[in-house]
Amino acid sequence: MNSKDLKTKRRIVVLLTALILLFLALIVYLSYFMFFKAEDIKGHPANRRSAIVENTIKRGSIYDRNGELLTYSEGEPGNYQRHSNYPTLYSHLIGYTHQSLGNSGLEASFNDFLLNRNGNRSLKELSDSLNKKDEKLGNNLILTVDTKVQAKARELLQDRAEKGSVVLLNPKTGEIYAMVSLPDFNVMTISEDWESIQKNKDGALLNRALNGKYPPGSTFKIITSAALLEDGDIPLSYEDTGSQVINGREFNNAGNAAYGSIGIKEAFAQSSNAYYVSKGVDLGKNKLGAMADKFMFNQEIPFDHKVSRSIFDYKSSIDDTKLAASAIGQGDVLATPLNMAMVAGAIGNHGAMQKPILVRRVENPNKTTIWYNDPEVLSQAVPEEIAEEIKNLMIRVVNSGTGTNAQSNDFQLAGKTGTAENATGQSHAWFVGFAPAEDPYLAVAVILEQANESGNKAAAPIAKELMEYAYYQIEEDPIEEGEDQ
Repeated sequence: MNSKDLKTKRRIVVLLTALILLFLALIVYLSYFMFFKAEDIKGHPANRRSAIVENTIKRGSIYDRNGELLTYSEGEPGNYQRHSNYPTLYSHLIGYTHQSLGNSGLEASFNDFLLNRNGNRSLKELSDSLNKKDEKLGNNLILTVDTKVQAKARELLQDRAEKGSVVLLNPKTGEIYAMVSLPDFNVMTISEDWESIQKNKDGALLNRALNGKYPPGSTFKIITSAALLEDGDIPLSYEDTGSQVINGREFNNAGNAAYGSIGIKEAFAQSSNAYYVSKGVDLGKNKLGAMADKFMFNQEIPFDHKVSRSIFDYKSSIDDTKLAASAIGQGDVLATPLNMAMVAGAIGNHGAMQKPILVRRVENPNKTTIWYNDPEVLSQAVPEEIAEEIKNLMIRVVNSGTGTNAQSNDFQLAGKTGTAENATGQSHAWFVGFAPAEDPYLAVAVILEQANESGNKAAAPIAKELMEYAYYQIEEDPIEEGEDQ
């Protein structure tokens, strides 16, 4: 064989090898998507084929805790239309389902249940039903929310803020009674409003209750106090001159107030920054961070929606100045309103933090419960005796401290105010608390973005009015594990 033939043969071998490798790469690529990404692609909001097939099924309805119809479908197979009786009130919680925009809220996270797919009906099976005339019915969702309380929460928040959030839950069971985020939007006109929503850039699509991350300000002193009481070795007395210097940075009390010789009771009631930055440094980042972890900071909170993590990155290199700021809920600490409602709720629930619940159960078209959201303790954040001590501190805040605007004639309320500095220069106003203090079944978190007012002036009245309303509207109905199954 001459050299010319040899070169030709080599070129053929190289070409065949390249073609084989390309085919193998294609097989591997397709296999990867078939075996590992099929479910993701099937459920992706942009998957038009899935949306078309899904529209042959009458999506299940969604009800509040009292059986009031919130969202439902009407029409014929292939042309079902989704309707909402409260298109703005539940825009973040229930969300929307749209062929071109995809799904959001519970319409997304409970999509398979609403389609009666439940994870075991394949897209092919749904496609096979296209030519069948019998109506395919989805499952129904029964929520824990009370619509009247939800509406009251939105009304109270809207009267005082353009942006903010309110979360009201049962600390014993984790049930969400109300969850509001402003600004919101209209799910029935989402397609027409989409362009303006995007242009406004005010975060109307953001569920601030779950995904808004804010410096918690002095509400974080609940966690710092828990760490101090659990430690037991750090003296709780302090000489408050109105300010405390940490590594050259001066931390001042609100209004530069000086409280003199105080302990944790007076420091917490008056929200002394000087006291807490000093004690935070004494604790050290690991003890303070470990306590934050127990209150579900830096961790995924299991819920019926995706929840952003609250952050206290104490395992990174932080100096005493940042640690001091963190001890009063500033610095590198960020929290979601849901998490802070859970923090307050844990104190009211003898130190036990419950998993939050929004969907109480799923019923099939025959009204039989096929899935139940069992109550679950996520964390025993503090022992019962420490929770009792902090509860008394929070009662003192409302009765004679920084939270007097939360005083109620109907019951004893326990709470903590917060006024959180942020990059805008206009402080956020916080209030977290629970009621009735002696046996609470209501826990709340309120935040008003850039209110530029104290938590007591702006947020505490909302919490008080909402809990007073819910106190008479909601009859406590503790749920047991496996109920109705």
